[in-house]
Amino acid sequence: MAVSIIRATDLPEQGDYKVKWIDVIKNITDIPENEELNNIKIEGINEKSTDIEKGHVFVAIEGYEKDGHSYINHVVEQGAAVVVGQKPIDNLPVPYIQVPDSRKILGQLAANFYNHPCKDKLVVGITGTNGKTTTGLLTTHLLRKAGYSVSFFGTVFNEMNGKRLDSSLTTPSASMIQKFLSESEDDVVVIEVSSQGLQQHRMEGMAFDYGLFTNLQHDHLDYHKTIEDYFMAKKKLFSMLKPEGKAIVNRDNEWGSKLIDLLNEEGKEVLTVSETANADTRYIFKEKEHSELEINQQRIKAKAPLPGKYNLLNLSMATTVLHDLGKNMSKLEDMIADLEPIPGRFEVYNLTESVKGIVDYAHTAEALEAVLSTINSNYPEYRLTHVFGFRGKRDESKRQNMVNTSEKFCDRTILTIDDLNGVKEEDMKAAYTELLEPFTSGEADIIMDRTEAISKLFAEADGPTIILVTGKGHEKYKQAFTLPVQSDKEAFVYLSDQA
Repeated sequence: MAVSIIRATDLPEQGDYKVKWIDVIKNITDIPENEELNNIKIEGINEKSTDIEKGHVFVAIEGYEKDGHSYINHVVEQGAAVVVGQKPIDNLPVPYIQVPDSRKILGQLAANFYNHPCKDKLVVGITGTNGKTTTGLLTTHLLRKAGYSVSFFGTVFNEMNGKRLDSSLTTPSASMIQKFLSESEDDVVVIEVSSQGLQQHRMEGMAFDYGLFTNLQHDHLDYHKTIEDYFMAKKKLFSMLKPEGKAIVNRDNEWGSKLIDLLNEEGKEVLTVSETANADTRYIFKEKEHSELEINQQRIKAKAPLPGKYNLLNLSMATTVLHDLGKNMSKLEDMIADLEPIPGRFEVYNLTESVKGIVDYAHTAEALEAVLSTINSNYPEYRLTHVFGFRGKRDESKRQNMVNTSEKFCDRTILTIDDLNGVKEEDMKAAYTELLEPFTSGEADIIMDRTEAISKLFAEADGPTIILVTGKGHEKYKQAFTLPVQSDKEAFVYLSDQA
């Protein structure tokens, strides 16, 4: 499907769209009715002080770096009609309503203001540590092949009405997603749903026809603290299913199996995906020939567009949605043959006749093992080298396992900068030195300049060699490096051109 690239500011405005305050607060128990406010005409809902215009409701949110309550006087000057926040504030010239949780209220207000756009669309939400983007884009592609028009909101980009926007967050803000849905003319909406997005109520006001759970793995424990908390954040998606909504769950993941039991106890309808029998969708992975899916005793050839068993699982999740919608999936391989490459997901670049570069987003030990084992299976005659790093102020408890995984599979490993995120370079380098202390097999090194690390492996390549760069995938660099490039992909293109 051809798309054009636009900026968020190019999206159509609501124009003269206005809603009475009494309708904006409908069924929101934390905001009581007030006859003096009921007939105020509201022209927008926003948590960004810079976007407030006359007639808007400003929802003040206490963020991690900035506190929206500090901007209340500014938004009043900009013409805000009503201000909602968590902190006690007096003597404002406009109505101020104090609520227990302004993040949660934001989504409820926005859903009411835009008249709950979910109700008129088929909505698919996808959550999980790994596989959200690939599963989401496979689902989007298959739905379009089946004749639906589809909006997609995710990590690599947002897309609706045939137009594509850059994406800065996996899950957009609650007000933004409701606005996008109200402006979408598409039949279906597919949304990647992050655990942080769920925890921060960015999905408040949403209602899903399908909720997909790909897996839960060790990640984000800097935010959620425990794996159990992380799981419960993911589980929130399934409390947002429509009355006839269904969960589609990877049963082979330990936490997926637990989720199935909990959802069954709650009376939710669950469709299971598994490599074993007795699942609604069974996937049969074959390395040297076409893999297969088995749905309702029907075998379907299923060569996934990306290599590896984990990508066959992603395809199985997407196919389950289409099959449940009553679509004939017997020609699945034909349907996915022209899938657009997924940015930063096992992207292969031929640097020379004997050297290949691969960019992948893998950022957990499990994802890394899946990618590395797939490379070893598909390129057994190649020397495997690996460049990756870790983000500052993020889950440090996963780091050693990832280094150990690289050591297990790779002939050479280089630790480098991913995103310092406010950490001093010398402190990150010291942490890397500790991580490499147990490294006994293969070769290991630290080169903090990411592009120098990639260049070094390219210069050293003698014979068939894979240079795998993981962690950032499609993302742009946050630091300046030696090569005049902005991403891992650009680094490979640059080296290929120089060669």
